[in-house]
Amino acid sequence: MFSIIEHEIHNVVPIEPGTSPNYNRHNPLTKIIEAYEGFEPSAGAQHYLVDSRNFLIPFRNLALYGPAGDDWQVADPRLQDNKNDFQKQNVQSFDLAETQLMRCYAHAGDWTGSCLHISYTPCLASPLSADGGPYREDAVQMFLTVGKASTGGALITVPYNEISHRYEIEIWAYPGADLRAHLDPKGTAAMDHGELIVRPDLVVGSLADFEGPAFDGMRDRLKSEGKGFETFDYAVDHSMHPIRPLAIELAWANKASDRWDSDDGRNYRFEFAMSLRGWRNYFGAGKSGNPHGGLGSLDYRNLFSNYFGHEAQRRQELGEEWMSELGRELHDWNLDAYGRKPPPEGRELFMAANYMDLHSIAPNSAIGLHRHRDSLEAFLLISGERGEKAYMITGDWAQHHRRARAFEIRTMVRGDIVLIRGGQLHALVNDGDTNVEFFMFGGYD
Repeated sequence: MFSIIEHEIHNVVPIEPGTSPNYNRHNPLTKIIEAYEGFEPSAGAQHYLVDSRNFLIPFRNLALYGPAGDDWQVADPRLQDNKNDFQKQNVQSFDLAETQLMRCYAHAGDWTGSCLHISYTPCLASPLSADGGPYREDAVQMFLTVGKASTGGALITVPYNEISHRYEIEIWAYPGADLRAHLDPKGTAAMDHGELIVRPDLVVGSLADFEGPAFDGMRDRLKSEGKGFETFDYAVDHSMHPIRPLAIELAWANKASDRWDSDDGRNYRFEFAMSLRGWRNYFGAGKSGNPHGGLGSLDYRNLFSNYFGHEAQRRQELGEEWMSELGRELHDWNLDAYGRKPPPEGRELFMAANYMDLHSIAPNSAIGLHRHRDSLEAFLLISGERGEKAYMITGDWAQHHRRARAFEIRTMVRGDIVLIRGGQLHALVNDGDTNVEFFMFGGYD
């Protein structure tokens, strides 16, 4: 499922014992923050649910700082079997790729529903340029697949945005023909420019599918009947589905569609796939009377579980790619939960927890962007009543067979939990003016 990118082993920057990089200078988090803060929405801010924004910032040419401890000169991750500092390596640098994506809930009139924003800037040596110089046309063409829906042969024209200096398109799932009447001047100008389009055949779903009186009524009715609500098989094509990954496939063409930037014909493939769960994002919800032989009742949310029917649902959907949510694929460089290498089995279906910590992150602070080769970790935001939130950043360190590498950014609020896979890049940003408190647990494996 993952493969090490061999040439990036030579990018590792060794850190001698007793020394430390200057993380206040050229911190790679700054580049990610500037990227997602630089997104230029097509309509005014009042038309978006800010906390629903979910960014994908693709990257390449990753460079890591070397590991700590006696093995500080061991650049090859297959040989990093010393558990000192959780086999941690911080990111030193990376290059941004040409495409960036955002999905969120947009709002117009009495409708709130799915929105997908895609932007692109050709590199200097872009295949779109006939002479090898900068691409200067006022639009590009885009082939796009969102989940199972596709543009097919009818490409989408993506205009140049003079503010962001990128080619940008925003696609709404609005169900009617009167969107213009509900937009502010910025939104109507974007529609006139072709930057904001309505395509409910590509981008699917409304907020009411998962929140609000109708949804709550259905869930409460099931509770009253002694049944739980199962999310996985509900509204499966929803572009903002709370637990299903959303796969995006695209390719870029020049205005005449006779030159292509298409990842050598394979198309670029991205995936919104962060494992974020909580009171809003869950596998199942219900009500239990006399819980575990007690008194009264409790409402529950199944977040991650190897039990019940959840894994059977996922196994049926994913087929040979199935892996239990609390499990991991074991590669020949991993140590298993018992410290054995090479592991006797190719998979572990459970999560081994070896530590539990509480953290309080100060205002305008962040946990640095890093990875552990083997460890799984979970972050639970437990901050209090003042609306504290944080931004979780994750990304693939090695190459996933199904998607290009990208940093994914999502907002966490109280009660949200994010599961970090072994080797997955991660960071946590608190850009607010109060402390943010987290409970964290994980295993060395």
